[in-house]
Amino acid sequence: MAIPFLSSNAIGYFSKAFEFSRQFNFKWTVNWRFVGETTFLNRKFSIALLAGHLCTIVLFITTRWLRPIQKPIKEVMKNFLKLQMSFEGSQHAISRRTNSNFILTTVLSANAIGFLFARSLHYQFYAYIALASPFLLWRAGLHPIFQYFLWALQEWAWNVYPSTNLSSKVVVIVQLFVIFSIWWSTRKDFICLRDDTLIAKKSS
Repeated sequence: MAIPFLSSNAIGYFSKAFEFSRQFNFKWTVNWRFVGETTFLNRKFSIALLAGHLCTIVLFITTRWLRPIQKPIKEVMKNFLKLQMSFEGSQHAISRRTNSNFILTTVLSANAIGFLFARSLHYQFYAYIALASPFLLWRAGLHPIFQYFLWALQEWAWNVYPSTNLSSKVVVIVQLFVIFSIWWSTRKDFICLRDDTLIAKKSS
């Protein structure tokens, strides 16, 4: 999705997407209260979050999201560096290999990763997280009782005002655990080849 913007104004895109010059108000943070105000306002902390975000996104891209394309990672990255679409001309074949579960898992897990490494989450962000949580918890492949338990923890943490060290830790830990569980539970998706069509064992 970023390619059209990167090809026309890459510097402007990155400067506004991450905007390190902006300082968030520690008073309103929901997720990083427990690190303390000094760390929260430290530029190195912002860079560490960005690095973690990029590494996690790359992990999901290379091990999960690109599987339906059926192309080597090197070829995909080569095309990306040239700002070319790796799947141009093969959209129909790819659409036959994917389904709504795969698409929704990809979109919502990408959002969840962004929330995990966000420099500061405020209470209004829960509108996105709350609506996505039931699906993500299901895709995490956890036992239903554990799904309800994590949902209850998350609901409690986001309803603590103002946030505390404990509530902010719960916000981050639940988000981290759900993302890892999704990555692990989808490890066998799109790995069986039959009649030139990739079969998603758990995404179907």
